[in-house]
Order: sequence, then structure tokens, then C-alpha cells
Amino acid sequence: MRVFLYLLCVSFLFSCADKHEDYYDNVTLFQEFVLEVNNYFYNSNLKDINISKYYTDDFVFHSYSAGNKKGYETLKEDYIKNLEGMKLKGISLNIGHSIYLPGIDQETFDLNGSVRVYYGATMCHLDSVGVDFSGYQTIDFLDGKISEMWEWADYGGVANKIMAQTYSE
Repeated sequence: MRVFLYLLCVSFLFSCADKHEDYYDNVTLFQEFVLEVNNYFYNSNLKDINISKYYTDDFVFHSYSAGNKKGYETLKEDYIKNLEGMKLKGISLNIGHSIYLPGIDQETFDLNGSVRVYYGATMCHLDSVGVDFSGYQTIDFLDGKISEMWEWADYGGVANKIMAQTYSE
């Protein structure tokens, strides 16, 4: 009986450690991704953003803007094209401080390796003064890649402030 309890406890500890390890691996991957995005917007010589490798082939980005409580879904290629389009329009993005927390399975409430991120960022148009904003993301991973991302941020407010600055100068 004692051996059975010991084996049960050890297997429980290893299963918890696995999810913690997945979480830390996924945070590291996401931090590398953020560095790539920041570098892309910082480096004026980069024309293409090389972030496809961070996503699964069927990656979906969910965003929630005013007027659409169910949000929008953007597929991988369109998501990457949107970032490239921002840069072509003279918009830059810098993701600054981030707070990372473990995510949980929606049904069991067990740790599942997903990552929740509260972040602060700055966006600007050409040489205008940057507009600071905050956002929240939940990120799911599959086989060491980002499979799905949900984001809540006030991009409409950011765009309005950028436009106001652009036209007041």
C-alpha cells in the first residue's frame, strides 16, 4: 500500500512539473516572438517579418474591437500581412513591459501550458509622438508553436490618438 501511495504521489508531481515546464517553454518562445516583432518595427531595413515559424499552419488570431462583441478571426497569413501593412503605412509598434501568467484549461481548470500576457506597448505613425496603450492576450500552443491567440486592446482609441497627432502637426 505504501509503495502504491508513493508511486501515485510521484506521478502526480511529474504531471504538474510537465505543465509548468510547458508553460516556461512557451513563455520563452513568446518572448522570442516579441523580440522579433519589436526588431522588425525598429529596423527600417527589414521589409518582411520572419515570424511564420512561431505559428502552427492553422494559427488563428482573435481580436475584439468596439461594435463586435464576438470578435474577428484572422488567419496566419493575413495576420502577418497586417503587421507588414502597418509598417508600410509608417506605423511602428514596440511591445514593452509584459507580465506573464500561466493559463488554464477552460473545462478542467488545470494548468495546460498556455500563457496569459498583460502588456504595455507604444504605437506611432512616422515620427509622431508615440501613443502608449495596454493589452491582454491569452495564447495557446501546440507542439512548441503558437496555435491560437486572443487579444483585447483599444486599437480604435490608439488609432484616434495617432490620427489626432498626425493632423495637428
